[in-house]
Amino acid sequence: MLKKAIGKLKSVTRKNLCRFQARQAIRKGMFKSIDRQGMLDLREKFQGHAFRKYEDRFDHSLIRNAERVYTLGLHEGPKLRILDLGCGFGYFLLGAKHFGHEVVGLDVDDPYMLAVTNLFGLRKVLHTINPFQPLPDIPGGPFDRVTAFATMFDRAGVDGQWGRKEWTFFLKDLRRFMAPGCVLHIKFNQYVGPGTKSGIGCRAVTTDLNEFFQSLGGTFDKRFLRILDAPAAIGKL
Repeated sequence: MLKKAIGKLKSVTRKNLCRFQARQAIRKGMFKSIDRQGMLDLREKFQGHAFRKYEDRFDHSLIRNAERVYTLGLHEGPKLRILDLGCGFGYFLLGAKHFGHEVVGLDVDDPYMLAVTNLFGLRKVLHTINPFQPLPDIPGGPFDRVTAFATMFDRAGVDGQWGRKEWTFFLKDLRRFMAPGCVLHIKFNQYVGPGTKSGIGCRAVTTDLNEFFQSLGGTFDKRFLRILDAPAAIGKL
């Protein structure tokens, strides 16, 4: 019980620190390259589009993605090649690029999201991730970090929710784009099934998937999964 309490305290402390650093970085110009008028013009062009929520909550989106940059330690250390799966508008990639990293995004072929990432000058691969189907060619690799935030491609919580077989195929294929020592970061949406729990003490994946990712050396912090040296771990599957 004490060990869990200490772990939770450390997690909350890290999160608060990263949020503070994120806000400070934004004030100092982390996203100053964003053409706000261009964003507002696109907002008008795509009235009624489901993804306008990312523009409607613009300040919140910047803070959340800047926080991710700091959580992953991308504000310090060597320059890395980063692939972000489900990159959306590309706020996270833009934040990582601010610190000199080489970034590439991948997401579905949506005209609004594509217009925004083009406005940001980001490289992006248009692709819909489906179970048991390989990824397309992705330029800019091999990658030192692969990220995915609030995953949707794994259909968490809906019909067709991914299990061990789907994840095994996907990770084996994704390994093609990983540099030696590549770290994999995934923030899951909430799965349903045995072992899952939302709210306090959140456990985002099922018992079977939890055991699967732990067998790869993965560690969880609520919905966040991290696998160090992912190519070596996946190579054992």
